[in-house]
Amino acid sequence: MISKVKKFTIFFLGDESKLLERLQKFGMVEIENISFEGFEKKTLSKDEIEDKIRKLEFLKNILIESGEKEINEKIIIDEKEEKEIVENFPLENIYKKHFQLYQEIEKRKKIIQRIEKLKEEIMPFLDTEIIFSEIFSLTSFSFFVFSLSQKTKFENTFEDLYITKIGEFQKDTLYIVLFRKDKREVAENFLKEIAGKILYVRNWNKKIKDIFEKLEKVKEKNEKVISEIKSEISKIKINRKEIFVCYDYYKSIYEFVIAKEKLGISKFVKGIKGWISEKNIDTLKEIVLQILPESHIVIEEPEEGDNVPIILENNRFIEPFEVVTDLYGRPVYKNIDPTGPLSIFFAISFGFCLTDAGYGILLVLISLILMKKFRFLPNFIKFLKLLLICGISTLIIGSLTGGWFGDIIYKLPESISFVKYLKKLVLLNPLESGNKSILFLSIALAFGYIQIIWGLILNLYNQIRRYSLKYCGEAITLLLIQILVGIIVIGFLKMKILMKVPLYILLLCFIYLMYEKAKTQKEFMLKGFWAVYGAYSVIAGNLLGDVLSYSRLFGLGLTTSVLGLVINQMVSMVKNIPFVGIFISALIFIVGHFGNLVINLLGSYVHTSRLQYLEFFTKFFEGGGRVFTPFKEVRNYTIFKTNREN
Repeated sequence: MISKVKKFTIFFLGDESKLLERLQKFGMVEIENISFEGFEKKTLSKDEIEDKIRKLEFLKNILIESGEKEINEKIIIDEKEEKEIVENFPLENIYKKHFQLYQEIEKRKKIIQRIEKLKEEIMPFLDTEIIFSEIFSLTSFSFFVFSLSQKTKFENTFEDLYITKIGEFQKDTLYIVLFRKDKREVAENFLKEIAGKILYVRNWNKKIKDIFEKLEKVKEKNEKVISEIKSEISKIKINRKEIFVCYDYYKSIYEFVIAKEKLGISKFVKGIKGWISEKNIDTLKEIVLQILPESHIVIEEPEEGDNVPIILENNRFIEPFEVVTDLYGRPVYKNIDPTGPLSIFFAISFGFCLTDAGYGILLVLISLILMKKFRFLPNFIKFLKLLLICGISTLIIGSLTGGWFGDIIYKLPESISFVKYLKKLVLLNPLESGNKSILFLSIALAFGYIQIIWGLILNLYNQIRRYSLKYCGEAITLLLIQILVGIIVIGFLKMKILMKVPLYILLLCFIYLMYEKAKTQKEFMLKGFWAVYGAYSVIAGNLLGDVLSYSRLFGLGLTTSVLGLVINQMVSMVKNIPFVGIFISALIFIVGHFGNLVINLLGSYVHTSRLQYLEFFTKFFEGGGRVFTPFKEVRNYTIFKTNREN
């Protein structure tokens, strides 16, 4: 559900630091800029803190480049230890040292890049014995070095040109043409005639192969220096804890300074303005009056047009599904939080798509293991809890459809007691026959039909809550149409008769819906268009498109089952191979089923989310809400051993 949020304003005298420190520790308010007439914004210099954060960011990147990953588990410390680390850590010296080392590496890398370019440039001339500086020293003569395809032949028709072959490179032959300086145009015309490609050469004073060897030695020397510097830089790992602790500390200080800048200050009084959840108001009052007894607190309801931050508050079973909501966007303040309404449908849809109890068990185990490993990453834990619930759903639905790593329970001997028990749990195996596959599809469509009705009920509730019942005619009509069509279809399928009363009511509902759509337009032609289009959109959307979209549950569930069956068939085919059969079959079973789980896990999550976003949310959800951003300490890498005194 969406928590009730209130605006607060605190007026006080004296030093604000203690109040801000306490509010930051509790992390329950969002602070805005004060905007009352007569107040001025007090700005505090934060350059020094930003500089420290920048230096710590640099050291963090150095850590990562040296092969150290960012921590998965938070560093557990207490306030005393944090204070000692921050006071004793020689940030400036360590930063200066590593910045100089990093600059030296970059300098050496540029040298190596230049060497590589020179090597590429002289590579064609490695086999030649020419020393180009000797040719450059000729005062009356000039020259070109050019290449031709080895297949190209030519004759020198110019007496003023001296041409000789100097080597080969790849599929080309290299030549040098020597000429008097006043015959340059003649040489250029010759090269155009034979389509020769002029090669750039420098005034090298040694043989090219000697230069190449020297360049290699210089490159190796620089690479060795880089390796030594990197080895020196890698020693920064001993300061890993200090870097992360200081980073969190200074980020928290930075947030404190930013909050302090938002204070409204006049000659006599100071003020803080922001947002707070209704349930925390008493705590806020207690904190403020304890620290600043002369203060005055004003609590107000949000006004029309206020950009109210959204706080989602759900119980521990519903909370993991906030991941799904947040990926789409927060609802506006007066709308419904879709997290609770979608939760059971998301879990069941996911189980429908995966449809294998064995995969459900694996998903539960993987989620529990990762939750223990990443217990200090709350957002990731929330996602893992979602996968845990979906794993349980998959286990239940897989048990009911007979999916245990494909059809493994049908291949095991009947004499095994737990196999008999698992078979008794099976209510519908969609792979057993065509009729049961059709029934499985029908259940998926019926499930989708129910969720769409649920969405329309939420839409009606939302309209009644925000307006009143007399303005909810369209919402009531949409819900009635959806229900009546279901009644008519069931009546026709079960009793083979067309139920006249529901049909007449359905026609009246469509007429009323067309009237509601038409009256929103002024021009006659537009009235007719929107009336027809309104009826069409309900038929094509809610009644057909949205319901049929749930057939993807059937398709994905069947795909998982069939792939599992194929993997088991492959295992059966190779298990009787002498000597190695048992090992190959075990490998196929493990790799095949794990791959099937990974592929269909992604498909299950994506398509289940799609059903919520496009078929369910569109019935009632209004997005665009802003996430509540509490003023709190930054704890990306650290956590305190015990709760501190408030």
